[in-house]
Amino acid sequence: MRVKQAYDAIVVGGGHNGLVAAGYLARAGKKVAVFERRKVLGGACVTEDFFPGVSFSSCSFIQAVLRPQIIRDLELSKFGLEMYAPDPQMFAVFDDATHVFAWQDVDKTLSEFARHSKEDAKNFLLFGTRLRRFGEIADRWLMTDPPSRATFIKAFEDEGEEELLNEFFFASTKDLLSRYFKSPQVRGYLTFYGIVSIWGGPSTPGTGYLFGYHSSGEFENTFGRWAFPVGGMGSITQAMARSAQAHGADIHVSSDVDEILVSDGVARGVRLADGREFAAPVILSNADPKHTFLKLLRPGAVGASLRKKVEQVDTRGSMARLHLLIDQLPQYLGFPNAEPGPQHRGHQLLGCSEERFEDAYSSMLRGELPSDYAIEAIIQSVTDPTLAPSGRHAMMLGVQNLSMTLAEGDWDSRREEFQAGVMESLYRYAPNLRGHVLGCHVITPLDLERTYGITGGNIFHTAMSVEHMFSARPIPEMGTYNTPVKGLYLCGAGSHPGGGVSGAPGHNAAQAVLADLSGAKRQAPIAATKGTSANMITRMMQSERGLSLGYTFARNRVFRTFSRLAMRNRR
Repeated sequence: MRVKQAYDAIVVGGGHNGLVAAGYLARAGKKVAVFERRKVLGGACVTEDFFPGVSFSSCSFIQAVLRPQIIRDLELSKFGLEMYAPDPQMFAVFDDATHVFAWQDVDKTLSEFARHSKEDAKNFLLFGTRLRRFGEIADRWLMTDPPSRATFIKAFEDEGEEELLNEFFFASTKDLLSRYFKSPQVRGYLTFYGIVSIWGGPSTPGTGYLFGYHSSGEFENTFGRWAFPVGGMGSITQAMARSAQAHGADIHVSSDVDEILVSDGVARGVRLADGREFAAPVILSNADPKHTFLKLLRPGAVGASLRKKVEQVDTRGSMARLHLLIDQLPQYLGFPNAEPGPQHRGHQLLGCSEERFEDAYSSMLRGELPSDYAIEAIIQSVTDPTLAPSGRHAMMLGVQNLSMTLAEGDWDSRREEFQAGVMESLYRYAPNLRGHVLGCHVITPLDLERTYGITGGNIFHTAMSVEHMFSARPIPEMGTYNTPVKGLYLCGAGSHPGGGVSGAPGHNAAQAVLADLSGAKRQAPIAATKGTSANMITRMMQSERGLSLGYTFARNRVFRTFSRLAMRNRR
């Protein structure tokens, strides 16, 4: 090796998990370097100016699952991270011009649901408390080495929660929601959260797990609440970088790692595309498993059978982003004007229905573009004026259920066709925007792979499916962060617990490295949670009488503490 500099550990990729890993290792006194291919840090958690003076969260839109422990441990607030929860959190508009809001206040949300179905409003409380109960059991492994699937299942059996496991782990999104809700509006908007970046539709078994997976989400100690970072999602990774640098980490941008150097089955360092080499006994790859093993390792570095298993890792299921510069806010169906209102503040869902998502999945299977699109939208500049100048707004659109491979042509040749189709769907719900879109920057599944380095355009790096979860994520041979190559660890979304801007894979990989270096035991899961408030409330509301009582309390100002107790995260 022509070593330019030696480190204790090198992190390949400056995405949020890589930066989290670097931060923990640096705080433990290790000499750490991060090498990022792009000129901007953050991976898919980044803010970029696609138009002069207008900033967009390129891929990740919202902060929903970032672990509070990581925020505290890395002192992200000290290093510039500011976040706020918009209210309402969600707005959905439908083809018939009806709509629904989800507010921070439980009573206001129940009122919204009751406009469509009083029964659904009652059941929303039960759904929320059962989802929280699922999280209480599952979350004990979020910040530890992963369990086996058998251990995970046994934990629910030991707590007498087999039915809960069936609902939020094995069931399809459609079956799960049909157990609780009747209104097509309520089911339509909730369906979105069960089909994010999956190769499947609402009826696909196991898709209900995305609800369970996101049950870990919280903000300001409140279960289910999410936030915007001031300045966009890149503010998270910028704070992480500053935190790591403050403890001695070297961070290099525009530094493309061309090869992870291996000899005699041991990782020795990295070679950059410009030929420079850096040595370290520990390499953590924030790249996805396929990119790591099929592109960064030379074919002889690992056996053919292992390469074959990595090739078979499921990375299907992608999405796209359209970033719009607009000079007028959308006047959504059913609203009298385009003035700033609650419909513009949070996560906006346009035209979501079980049928539309099933049709999109059918198109995905055929390698076709959908004939119609359900759209998610964010206009963070309404609540964060740092993102756009006066009179302009940054509107971010998302489309799910897309295939990387198209039956005819490719994403480059069909980019304009795709953009036109999405825009026509947008104009159905916001007709006034026609003529008020000043610019559009499209990120296709191919762009996610080519520009952001995500194989298959799957933001989770590996499918969030039962066969690729826990100690089998991405495959059993590398399910606990270390790999068959001694000294090489995975720290990205393709490792436990999975995707989303949680930081948990980066934290867990760093702790695994530190434990292995010291000879200590890996982290154990937190204790069981029998008798917790969410457990007791969930069981009480299993009966019709208990459910009615809970609904009455939640709607009553005097007893509002009941709903806070049901939804509050007390960890």
